[in-house]
Amino acid sequence: MKRDGKAAFWCLGTGAGLILACVLSKGLYLIGTLGNPVSIYGAAAFIRLEPQEFSFFGAELGMVLGFLLAARVTGRDRGTALDAIALPGTLLVAALRFATLYLGETGLGEFQTLGIYDLTDGVFPAFFPLAVRDSWGDWWMAVGTLEMLAALLCGVYAAVKKKQLAGAPGLLFERTSLLLCSAQVFLELLHSAGTVTYFVHTEQLWNALYILIRVILNCRKTALRRPGLKAWIPLICAVLCIAVNGVTQFFIDKPYGFLEPLPTAVGDWISDHLSLVGYGLILLSTIGLGAAALKASSAARSDLIGKETA
Repeated sequence: MKRDGKAAFWCLGTGAGLILACVLSKGLYLIGTLGNPVSIYGAAAFIRLEPQEFSFFGAELGMVLGFLLAARVTGRDRGTALDAIALPGTLLVAALRFATLYLGETGLGEFQTLGIYDLTDGVFPAFFPLAVRDSWGDWWMAVGTLEMLAALLCGVYAAVKKKQLAGAPGLLFERTSLLLCSAQVFLELLHSAGTVTYFVHTEQLWNALYILIRVILNCRKTALRRPGLKAWIPLICAVLCIAVNGVTQFFIDKPYGFLEPLPTAVGDWISDHLSLVGYGLILLSTIGLGAAALKASSAARSDLIGKETA
């Protein structure tokens, strides 16, 4: 493709992506809150600029759709276009995630979530950028830093695998996005500010939903070539991991009904260790979800990428 065509793709994609990112980030936030802000603020809910009133996943989705639109207009292959934005996309996500540390509680979490109650000056990790101290002298977990590191690792993956996966257009973006969304299924849980649907963070739901859709599509593609239960094993594993993740969060959020029938000593021990054990189980289920998603992706594209890249 000519250089001017490439420039047009990037310019159009960036412009369209920014517009769609603004629309979808606010739109998914309002959907996740079941429209409650509209009943409170009226039409102003659509234009309020409070940092916590936007969906980061919606912004990511908007940018991707913007570049897909640009690919169609400029005549670029869709898969190749998506692969082109895999690395710069992760770098952009890393920068924006780190920037949330400067937006109040948006990029922060409580260390109590992980069982750390007393964090004093000079003690690891009581320093920036691993933690942020507020005006009261209290330390907050710098979740934005963890999200930045996760995005950078996904960027490293995209850079390393770029040539290896060149024979399967779109696969580099697919795998990179699956890794990024898998990381966010866990990291979104650590945020102290955010929209919650029942007992699960809404941003977790969006990321898990994207992963689940990709797994279903890839398993279906595999089943068309090799019919049988084996083709759907990644989907079964993904659903089980999501179920374990959700049930564990339910017990962490509402432990009393679960602990009441148990002996007092047992209930007290579980209550003291519930968060640490629960978050460990959630992390393991998230890793399992990512592994299932990658396995489904490999199986669906095995005819293109070969065994050495599966």
